[in-house]
Order: sequence, then structure tokens, then C-alpha cells
Amino acid sequence: MKLNLGEESNNPELEGSNSRNKLSLPEGLFGFSQIRSMELMFDEEELPFMWLREEKEDGLAFVVLEPGGVLPDYSVEIADGDIQVLGITGPEDTMILNIVTLLPEQSNKISLNLVGPIIVNRRTLLGKQCIINNHEDYSARHILDVGGEEL
Repeated sequence: MKLNLGEESNNPELEGSNSRNKLSLPEGLFGFSQIRSMELMFDEEELPFMWLREEKEDGLAFVVLEPGGVLPDYSVEIADGDIQVLGITGPEDTMILNIVTLLPEQSNKISLNLVGPIIVNRRTLLGKQCIINNHEDYSARHILDVGGEEL
């Protein structure tokens, strides 16, 4: 399945300040297979940036974002097997989260993993980190300048 996100990828069901949603990740994340459940947390004022974190205190946490409003030309091709595992029936069921890396040496820039996004079924909140089929079109360290008015 090919998903062209465009600018309308923000989930209207996730609106509201300080929202939390429990995601089930049966296979964990790359390098963290033991973590099977995480909370997606955000404050409306901090969007498009959100937190994906373990539910335990002092647990692992990642900054993530939905790329649609930031990278409108980002087009994701997901393997049919991943679509079946997640129970996705179309783009409206799909939330794509890219992990953000802060670059300490460049405070106005961040890096996004566009190759291995976390794909989530919006209805069931079942997620899986996937290597997209069209991975050669993107970088696992896509640099984004956040110093201006882009976000």
C-alpha cells in the first residue's frame, strides 16, 4: 500500500491538550524488542512534536512527529504483510510516526528517520516499526531545519 500523506495527516481524534494514547507494539521497536507497549503523549501547543514513551517511570522515551504537515511529499510504501498484521484498510486508518533525533551540535536542526517509521492503526492503536518498501528514496537521518517558520 502506498500512502501519500499530504498536509492533512494530523489525526482529528487525537486533538486536545495533554493527550495520551496507549499503543500496542507486539514486536517492539528496532533495538528495543522487549518494549511492547508505549504511550503517545502530546500537548496541542507542542505539535507536531509528540512523545512516545514507556509507561513505567524513568522509562525510554522518543520524540516523534507525524510527517504530513512537515514533509508533504513523503510517500510511504508499506509491505502487504505489515498492512495485514496491523489491520489497516486504507490511508484514513494509518498514522505514521517518525522518530526525531535532536542534534546537540546544531540546536536549530533535527534528524528524522524516514526509512523506519512507526506505522499505527488509528482505530486499534496497534503499531509496528517498519522498513518502508521505498526506503531507497529516503534517509534514516533526514535533516530538518526548525530554526525558521516551517513548523
